[in-house]
Amino acid sequence: MFRLHSVYFRFTLLAILLFNIQCKNNENETLATNQESQNKFTKITSQDIKDIKFTEFVLSDLAKKEATNWTKFNDLSTEINNLKDGKISFFKDDKTILQALITDVKNDIPESLNSSSIIVRLSVLETAMLKLDETINLESSSKEAVIQDIENLLLAYNNCIYQINKIIEKASQQIIKP
Repeated sequence: MFRLHSVYFRFTLLAILLFNIQCKNNENETLATNQESQNKFTKITSQDIKDIKFTEFVLSDLAKKEATNWTKFNDLSTEINNLKDGKISFFKDDKTILQALITDVKNDIPESLNSSSIIVRLSVLETAMLKLDETINLESSSKEAVIQDIENLLLAYNNCIYQINKIIEKASQQIIKP
């Protein structure tokens, strides 16, 4: 009887020891994987952003005239162009600067562009910018997640440009009714 308990005790002790060793190996692998994902995140290049496929719009000549006095939108366009070049530092900086820019863009809309469709596009753009800001500043974000959020931001920005062009084009049409 004593031998049987001794064998069970040794077997249990051996099982616990093997389980403990296996858990430590898993912890080391997890730490290595987290470090690799952080290293991958920091390697976002301009080529990664250029590989994103989307339809890019630019302001029409008429829309440029209307938006020349909209300085905060021009600042936003500059930051988006910097993002296209792979410079994501604006979105890594303090969130209050980003929110102030978004608020200023919404508050300073020229009267000719102040329509619900533009305001909605700016809200979508705001959401995409804040999501990108959160993803970039989150340590556990993968490179693919950041690139996906950059793509969403670029799409939102281009949809806003497209909507501005449509509003200006519609306002400039002079339809003569018989």
